[in-house]
Amino acid sequence: NSFKIESFFFKLFSQIPFSTQTPFLLKHKEEILQWLNSKEFKEQYINTNHPYPPLLNPDRLNAKRESKECNVESQRENRDSIQPYPNLSYESIPAELAWDLNLPLPRGYGFVWLSIHGCGAGATLRFFAECQIRINHRFTTNKETYLINYKNMVGGNDYCAIWTRAYRWENDKLYYLITHNVPLLCVVRDPISLLKPFVNHLDNRACCASVYRRINLTYDYETIMPSLIYSKGERPQVELLQRYSDGNHNLLGKKIALLRQNGLNDVRYLPFSSISLENGFNTFCTLARQLGFHSPLNREVFEVKANGNDRHVYFPFSLFLHDEDIKSMYQLGGMVCTSKDSLNDSKSIEIIVTLKNDRLFFDNQDYKNLTRKVFGNRNYQLPYEVALYVKSDININDELFEAFKVYMLGYMKTLEKKEIEELKLKLNERDILNYFKENDAIRKDYKKLFDEDYWHIKSHRPDIVESWKYYQEFERMCEEMDK
Repeated sequence: NSFKIESFFFKLFSQIPFSTQTPFLLKHKEEILQWLNSKEFKEQYINTNHPYPPLLNPDRLNAKRESKECNVESQRENRDSIQPYPNLSYESIPAELAWDLNLPLPRGYGFVWLSIHGCGAGATLRFFAECQIRINHRFTTNKETYLINYKNMVGGNDYCAIWTRAYRWENDKLYYLITHNVPLLCVVRDPISLLKPFVNHLDNRACCASVYRRINLTYDYETIMPSLIYSKGERPQVELLQRYSDGNHNLLGKKIALLRQNGLNDVRYLPFSSISLENGFNTFCTLARQLGFHSPLNREVFEVKANGNDRHVYFPFSLFLHDEDIKSMYQLGGMVCTSKDSLNDSKSIEIIVTLKNDRLFFDNQDYKNLTRKVFGNRNYQLPYEVALYVKSDININDELFEAFKVYMLGYMKTLEKKEIEELKLKLNERDILNYFKENDAIRKDYKKLFDEDYWHIKSHRPDIVESWKYYQEFERMCEEMDK
């Protein structure tokens, strides 16, 4: 037993950066030692061999801030149980220091969002903003996630939530520091459909290198609208499934097990269809009532596609309008007489060409929306909507506006044609299933990954799993081939 305790504290102290935190440790050594020698610490951390035990009592750190939220009667009931530190609280401890001391995040968040790659991350972040929820960005590291949320929770009275990922393993420290028993929400989708972004993966760096951010009416459409460049060349490659069979993108089961181990037992799965253009608004109205955040007001935010297209890297760009370019304006099937002169002319009018979901211009009072005036009621076969903006105080003369309109209509016609051609190249669920059928070793790798990833949802929401058409087909394939 003494060896176990000695090993435990050796591991604990090896985690603490004494070189930078010595002043704090010396100043509060009595509080720290009292906690490390307490019965609660032994039961909660030593006996369970907790990998990231805190150097201060989290309940006492939370007590001061929670007492402000309780009524007088509740405070009287808790007076004998949990007393705050006289001179210590989460508010008095910087976020970096709290991370080094293994302090769980303050109990100031309403839910945890566990995001699966390919399950509408871009859309849900936009929905959270509409509902005034403070949350970290989806691409932050574990430590950055902790620091951002720590500051959010001690810095005001806003509704806070935590965004975590069900992919890209770093380490497990963050998950041991999320201990507040709040709902754990996760949007789920047919696992075979989730593989489509991998096999259709773009070389984003190469695509971005070919982007034109500043053009005028003389630029031809083919130049400013290059073909997409995929990870393995000019076409998607189903063989990329081998690269993603290492499991680093299939960590849902592992992350849920970690979070449940630390007290988050209320796991709520949302079918991918629940955040669709048709259902997203109503879903978040329901979640707002259940979880206590602000209900969304702007339905349009939920009815604009957030992603789902590969050409988003080509937006936004600026189209500069100048009277001198009208005579050499490019038109479909016409001559190309590109001139860059107007790009730096102060008399040019800048038009922002972007996607409708671009929040930088969405409801921005400094810009007026010209989309309807240019495109009218035309419906284009695109998985996104293009929007046109100009500064609110700018007026465009009739002749120049007509040239602008003709140019953009030609642009949209070319864009639509490009999208239809590229859609034919895309690999789908059927291509993926056929590949599994022909590659036994890879199929078995993914069978193992899926079993580890979806153990919890299979027992808690079998109805959702049964609705996954392609996954059910994959399971039947495995059953037949492994006989």
